[in-house]
Amino acid sequence: MSSYFLPRDRVDELVARLLQSAEVIAPKRVETGDVFYSPVSSPAEVAWDYKTAVEPLKRFLFPQREPILQFSREEGKLKVEAVLEGKERIFLGVRGCDVTGVAVLDAMFGGEIEDPYYLAQRQRATFIALACLEADEHCFCVCGDAGPFLKNGYDQQWIPLAEGMLIEVGSEKGQALADAHQDLLSPAEPEQVAEKLQLAKKAEESFGEFRSYIAAAMRRLTMAETPDEVWEKLADNCVECGGCTFLCPTCSCFTVTSREEGDGGMLERQWDACLYPCYAREASGHNPRGEHPQRLRARFFHKLSHQWAQRNGRHACVGCGRCVVGCQAWAHMSAATEAIRRG
Repeated sequence: MSSYFLPRDRVDELVARLLQSAEVIAPKRVETGDVFYSPVSSPAEVAWDYKTAVEPLKRFLFPQREPILQFSREEGKLKVEAVLEGKERIFLGVRGCDVTGVAVLDAMFGGEIEDPYYLAQRQRATFIALACLEADEHCFCVCGDAGPFLKNGYDQQWIPLAEGMLIEVGSEKGQALADAHQDLLSPAEPEQVAEKLQLAKKAEESFGEFRSYIAAAMRRLTMAETPDEVWEKLADNCVECGGCTFLCPTCSCFTVTSREEGDGGMLERQWDACLYPCYAREASGHNPRGEHPQRLRARFFHKLSHQWAQRNGRHACVGCGRCVVGCQAWAHMSAATEAIRRG
């Protein structure tokens, strides 16, 4: 695909044009200094200098609480209609780990059995990744193969250079977006591509000692080489708060509830967590994962096993570090992979 250069003094002009064509979701800094992916209404609201957003992108494509069916009774008959909502969105300046997380959700909700609710949101979304120039404190995307610079999986990837943005096109949708604004862009020069390569090398070197032993954990989990004692020790640390699940870009567990309103009602799905005791409980009352260590083992097996990666194209950790920040104890991904490796 093509590469272009956008001068620094034209960035806001391009963002303003994007705002006229679709809803733009971008990193936005709040009063506390934290950055969230949020709708923006002007170029000035985009926080280009952030490292990691507090939450991933999945709440826009797979909302925490989402109506899926509405039903009503008319003349003794039950009428049921699907609730499909979707609008044009441009996700601007989002990190590579979060774009990769969307790819994992694509495999989950758009694979052999397609989820129309997810796809209604996903098919109208455009992703403009912003390459990371420096690792955040708990980032390990180099271990999760999700950054700091992406090689694929995006519509466009913007790399901040000294004089502007290098724009790499990764899809037909990204090319169409570039074609629509050709008057602001120029073909990338060899020295700009060289500058990008230097920045990529420097970004990878910015990762400190914090690591996640994903490859070793995948092998041991797949070959059933992890003793029960590993899961029992992790269970002693885990308080089952669900924070890691809700902050993870790739977790997709949900439950379905219904509520009645007058002569009708609504069927909704809500985020759930495989770590919760009742998640796997059957209607008979039997719970195949009634014990805490069993639930932890199932969680990390579905994240990292070769069987899961083979079916979905990759493992389900992107190294964003949010589980490390959100964990109330010491049972997040990095702690688990280290325990599995040493177990």
